[in-house]
Amino acid sequence: LGQGQRLQAVALALPGTEVRGLAIGERTIQGVVSHGMALSPKELGVGEYGGGLLEFPPDTLPPGTPLAEAWPEEEVLDIEVTPNRPDALGILGLAFDLHALGYSLILPEVRLETEKVPLPFGLRVEDPRGALHFTLSYAFGLQVGPSPLWLQRILFACGMRPISNVVDITNYVMLERAQPMHAFDLRFVGEGILVRRAKPGEKLVTLDGVERELHLEDLVIAGYRGEESFPIGLAGVMGGAESEVREDTEAIALEVAQFDPVSIRKTARRHGLRTEASYRFERGVDPLGQVPAAQRALSLLQTLAGARVAETILEEGTPQAQRPIPFRPAYANQLLGTQYPEEVQLAILRRLGCRVEGEGPYRVTPPSRRLDLELEEDLVEEIARIQGYESIPLDLPAFFPAPDNRGVERPYQRERRLRELLSGLGFQEVYTYSFMDPEEASLFRLPPPPWRLKNPLSPEKAALRTHLFPGLLRLLKENLALDRPERALLFEVGRVFGKEGAWVREETHLAGLLFGEGLGLPHGEKLSGYPLLKGLLEAFLNRLGLDLRVEAHPYPFLHPGVSGKVRVAGEEKGFLGQVHPEILKALELPPVYIFELHLPLPEKPFRFQDPSRYPLALRDLAVVVPEVTPYGEVEALLRQAAGPYLESLRLFDLYQGPPLRVGEKSLAFHLRFRHPERTLKDEEVEEAMARLLTALRSRGWDIRG
Repeated sequence: LGQGQRLQAVALALPGTEVRGLAIGERTIQGVVSHGMALSPKELGVGEYGGGLLEFPPDTLPPGTPLAEAWPEEEVLDIEVTPNRPDALGILGLAFDLHALGYSLILPEVRLETEKVPLPFGLRVEDPRGALHFTLSYAFGLQVGPSPLWLQRILFACGMRPISNVVDITNYVMLERAQPMHAFDLRFVGEGILVRRAKPGEKLVTLDGVERELHLEDLVIAGYRGEESFPIGLAGVMGGAESEVREDTEAIALEVAQFDPVSIRKTARRHGLRTEASYRFERGVDPLGQVPAAQRALSLLQTLAGARVAETILEEGTPQAQRPIPFRPAYANQLLGTQYPEEVQLAILRRLGCRVEGEGPYRVTPPSRRLDLELEEDLVEEIARIQGYESIPLDLPAFFPAPDNRGVERPYQRERRLRELLSGLGFQEVYTYSFMDPEEASLFRLPPPPWRLKNPLSPEKAALRTHLFPGLLRLLKENLALDRPERALLFEVGRVFGKEGAWVREETHLAGLLFGEGLGLPHGEKLSGYPLLKGLLEAFLNRLGLDLRVEAHPYPFLHPGVSGKVRVAGEEKGFLGQVHPEILKALELPPVYIFELHLPLPEKPFRFQDPSRYPLALRDLAVVVPEVTPYGEVEALLRQAAGPYLESLRLFDLYQGPPLRVGEKSLAFHLRFRHPERTLKDEEVEEAMARLLTALRSRGWDIRG
């Protein structure tokens, strides 16, 4: 071999071989006969990388060895790991779980020979909150080259591309211990490593070849010379391209650290990078696992790369071990409803790697890799998981709900029914804060709120609300400022707070809001504003079997001419009307209509009635009354005078104008008469109509037409 040349062992497909549908034959390329084709991992089907050849150390196998003998078919387990078990992202974490199930556990040996040599670099950590524990080791005399076949096979099986023995070892130990690490070429770190936040305008070319503009909150690994520093890696996410290990690298600084998970997650999101390292750091790594992981990697570097290793490992930060947890086997059985023997429970915890001390209650110290074990109940869950959920008896609880608890869900079912009905009528449900600005009570023409918070989140949330409608108006104003909607039909079911003596009176209210154009009707007519909201509220209550009555009543927050008291099934339940012009002017809002009801609403028992088999008799009647006469007064008189056979009456026309006098209006009704057990006679219907006419004229009202 000439200077700078080296032997290279590759996978070769000889003429006559078929690779993924491509027949390999002899070809002449630039005057040279090619007797086959060297293959990439992608062409062999062992990986996705197709930009280079699958390369082995020259002494791995004798030339001509069939690749199928060196790379036999193997099984790969695809395991889904929940976020609370970051230790299971490493083979050792899974092995301890299998050990708890009764399998033997053989931990890898770490044979490391170190030398007392001075370190050619220093370590400084400016952000101890971002880098909770940071270690730096020194390895030199490296011979960078392809990894042995067994290591390449493991990485390919885990979905990773082998690069070189040094880089592959860091990835292998990460897969083994769920502890990411990174090797920096010592020629490009300057005088040492500095861990800090990024500076304004800094950029870094990462290992994927992309130049990234760093954010001020990004934690970076930097090299330094004197007081000057320069980024060489994005901490916990990806290293820099300039300091990566190359074929001629002879010495490295090996970083093994524990970073703040939140910081790493935010950095990875900002840059759109999701790496094997960030995936583990985001979930948390073993706080005591950095030095053991570094020693494991250094021992492999000695074996596979001929490295020499310095005895000293630089450390910054104080890792925190897990605290002991009190544990009572009897309590575990009580929670699980089991009879697991005490010695069985303690044996499970020990096989999981826990240290068990004391004689009851026991003190159990979880292994540092198990970040999810913090409470006694966590230990109980481990007992159940390892022992097997199928071993927990399926006995019913030995208690029954007290009589007072029966039907406790009924209020929630009623509220859900209300929400479903309003949504079906076109309303959209919203949620607003239960707090209000006490200074805005006068704006909404309300009394001062009786309850204020001692430590409010902000001045706008310093008191408990007394009504829902101010929150709906505020919400409408915010949405109008955002996208100028043409209409809005909103409702909210929420709590309001009043005062009853020295106590808080908590009530549930239902509020609705209408803004903008209404519903289209036949013949091009439109129903909007107060009539539309009243009609929707009436339809809503009718679906509950309830009737609605609105009586004129002045509310300070409603328009003086469009303000009414709402009665539901005869009970006073709230108000309905147009928001007062002064409130609308202060909020810079167009006309808005609202209602607010106290819950619960009256309940009407459901009664099923067969459809009548007998015909109905229809009559129309137009009543002329003074304009100020409420509709409800006219309807009540008609129902009372019509007699028992009046099935229903419905207003179908309201008219004002000639030939009526000024100050009069005509209300036209459809009346339906029916007998429940036989066909009505014309004489009976005429008698009912005569009673109606007599009653109307006795009130001084007239009949139109």
